Amino acid sequence: MSIEVNLERMERLTAKVWRSYSKEDPLSHLSFNEYDYLKTVQASEEPIRLTDLARELEVSKPSATNMVKRLEKKGLVERLACPEDARAKRVVLTEKARIPLASELEIYSVVADRLKVNLTDGEFTSLNQLLTKALEL
Repeated sequence: MSIEVNLERMERLTAKVWRSYSKEDPLSHLSFNEYDYLKTVQASEEPIRLTDLARELEVSKPSATNMVKRLEKKGLVERLACPEDARAKRVVLTEKARIPLASELEIYSVVADRLKVNLTDGEFTSLNQLLTKALEL
């Protein structure tokens, strides 16, 4: 089977697991773009500058500003003054977004468990190592 087919199958497996948990997920109403912004903010080790957020997502700064305003209205992020540059803003998740995003690890644990069923421990370790290597950006 080709890698393309396997990637599609992986996406479908993940989508099935997401659907089974989506009834409990308070973020399930978000668009893909909104969710992507939240995940990018979550991945940042510290409050992320709006400019850096735009660069990371490969969008214009005005586009990032508009999305952050939308997420701010939904109570999912807040903008903070940047201590290094009074003109800049930093973006952080609110508790309303932080808690559901943190609990998503459960969903990926279920996906990992389903993958593990047909693999030995060594094969599963190798799969993880190969994915880690392939996904280095």
